[in-house]
Amino acid sequence: MSEIRNGRVVRVNRFSVPEEARPQFMALLERTHRVMREQPGFVDDMILEQQAAAGLLSLITIIQFEGEHVLQPIIAAVARSDREAGIDRQALSRELGVEANVGFYAPVTFRELLPA
Repeated sequence: MSEIRNGRVVRVNRFSVPEEARPQFMALLERTHRVMREQPGFVDDMILEQQAAAGLLSLITIIQFEGEHVLQPIIAAVARSDREAGIDRQALSRELGVEANVGFYAPVTFRELLPA
């Protein structure tokens, strides 16, 4: 992620969630986002939902941070909170049948795209 070190960083998480797992998974998301919102360097977040197929939802979370320098402390805060609550995030996701695809992105402005 060194190419985005000096600017805002956006994490985009895509989750495939069985409908019956939605309440428990949304509770986990709400808890995670509450912890992140309390951390220095957190900017904004959004959760989007779409019916993907019969019995399957697609959830997308978009989380904006001040920069790469705040990521490790925020990740550590979430991990600490999970430990204190006895949450094993990977095991819970497997149990619920949730599949995840995550990535970090850098915002792009149109000025950057236009020729000089």
